[in-house]
Amino acid sequence: MPAIISKLRKLGKKEENRELVRHSFIALFLRVGGAGISFLMNVVVARYLGASESGYFFLAVSITTLVASIGRVGADQTVLRFVSVHAAKEEWPEVNAVMRKMLSWSYLPLIILSTIFCVFAKPISIYIFDKPALEWPLFWTSLAMPFFAGFNVLGMALQALRRVGPSVTVLKIIAPLCLILFIFILHTDNAAKTSIYYGIACLINLLFGYMWWRKYTPRHVKKITYDTQTLWKSSGPIWVSSIMNQVALWSGQLVAGIYVSSQDVAQLAVSRNITILITFILVAVNNVSSPRIATMWHNNQIGKLKNYVRNTTWLMTLIAIPVTVIVWFFPGFIMSFFGKGFMGGIWLLRILALGQLVSVITGTVANMLVMCGFEKDLRNIRIFNGVLSVALVFILTPVWGAIGSALATAISMALFNLTCVFYVKKRLGFSTLALVWNFKKKEKE
Repeated sequence: MPAIISKLRKLGKKEENRELVRHSFIALFLRVGGAGISFLMNVVVARYLGASESGYFFLAVSITTLVASIGRVGADQTVLRFVSVHAAKEEWPEVNAVMRKMLSWSYLPLIILSTIFCVFAKPISIYIFDKPALEWPLFWTSLAMPFFAGFNVLGMALQALRRVGPSVTVLKIIAPLCLILFIFILHTDNAAKTSIYYGIACLINLLFGYMWWRKYTPRHVKKITYDTQTLWKSSGPIWVSSIMNQVALWSGQLVAGIYVSSQDVAQLAVSRNITILITFILVAVNNVSSPRIATMWHNNQIGKLKNYVRNTTWLMTLIAIPVTVIVWFFPGFIMSFFGKGFMGGIWLLRILALGQLVSVITGTVANMLVMCGFEKDLRNIRIFNGVLSVALVFILTPVWGAIGSALATAISMALFNLTCVFYVKKRLGFSTLALVWNFKKKEKE
């Protein structure tokens, strides 16, 4: 224990650690606000729509989120990596060239996919999910897919510029806040109207993201064309990784939509959204650390990178454990905010919380693989994990219903992060888990 306290006291002594703590807590503050707004959004949707109608809305959002991840061809993570490196050197022509190319790669497939899902919303709802009432929520959320993908790419680009506040605001705050305001002002008691409001909220978010991007990057720079092969070498594996990541994240909810009632789907969706509170510190630290990790690795500062990762993992673990304890021991109180129809989701909440905790205590491992150029390793891990997740969902959900779906999601989540720990050790030479419990002197750069 004295060694742990000593480590924590030394955390803020170096400049890079002071920036980590300062910016992480700015991001954390905004993430807490964003998590609170997301939590409130789920409460408002659940209260206004009820368990059944909110189930249709959450299922439609799950489907279109997965499809939008496929359509944006790994643009968000590719932008984060390349903009981080070029912005650090103030190479603004390269920064703008990366953004132009990656946005163009995203929008064309997304417009096509959006059109397809709008046209086939009815047969998808009836013949795949056996839920005719899903048709119009799916139609309207499908229209929002290009807006959703656009603000995610812009949010990651702002993160690469180290604009923590605007980045977190675009990625986590504006859309749910707008949806809450629309529901309060315009009122709704059905999933279809709520889905229309959701689409408008995504469009507003996209406009804010574009405005901030224009603000923080020079407008008049020489136009160049970025090498397509260089971007695709990174984007291709990230694209596959992103698809399989979304499959692992959403397969439980989507498959549950086939086997269980819309009320159970709503309980599962709400439980998943609540447990994301545990990983908000992971996302907050990623907002700060991604550009630094990319730059340190690019400059061959391995000792500095190792020390930095140790501190980020410590910071995340210390914050995530108390949140997990609260979720585990007071699930009934938390679920009561959503109404009586959600009290059956207590064990869903507990199971998913444990999976999220593993994601945090293993550190920012997936992000490190991308920022250090090992996208192919992450792609292979994602493929294995995505296949495993789908297999577990189809095995466990028919047997145990929503509980089986939650178990499948938690197991695949934990295995994914532990596998990433192994590959970080293999490629970078250190284990994030070992760093947390290694109390030796920090290594020199």
